[in-house]
Amino acid sequence: MRIQGRSVAVGALLGAGLVVAGQQVGRISWRPVVAPVEMAQLVIRRDAKGDGHFGAPRSGHVAHRGVDIEAPLGSPVRAIRSGRVITTGRHRGRGLYLELDHGRGLRSLYAHLQTVEVATGDGVRQGQHIGTVGKTGNARHPLITPHLHLEVSSQGQLVDPSSMGLTLVDRLEESSDALGGN
Repeated sequence: MRIQGRSVAVGALLGAGLVVAGQQVGRISWRPVVAPVEMAQLVIRRDAKGDGHFGAPRSGHVAHRGVDIEAPLGSPVRAIRSGRVITTGRHRGRGLYLELDHGRGLRSLYAHLQTVEVATGDGVRQGQHIGTVGKTGNARHPLITPHLHLEVSSQGQLVDPSSMGLTLVDRLEESSDALGGN
């Protein structure tokens, strides 16, 4: 196929450049990632206390820094890529959390955990069990459903995790019409 006089082929995306404020900040490797929780579908949390989408408005006019993925309390959390644990700890908002460095400027952060199964400095394999889904930090509120907060950054810039090959879906709202009611 030719586009604007150039030969092109359709295929898998193997890498891309990132432009921030008009500046090229490097190449991002888009190797496949594994789902951070083992669920039939990765459902974005949306409940009485908020919208779990990347970039959704938060109090104080701050955008949501990651995605909130619904999962049962205690579900295993897995590393989306191989890397090294650079920090674990407790934070007022994030609750129990850990952060992985995957190399080449790519990092992932997992928050609101019930348990952390790795220690700072540990190497982890893609898909390795690194913790469990919890309700810590801001997620302690009774109206907030259990979920994993996942943040991804490249070269210090936040990236929407769904842009890395994770298929995230919205919870279908049940209505009386959909259930055959009036």
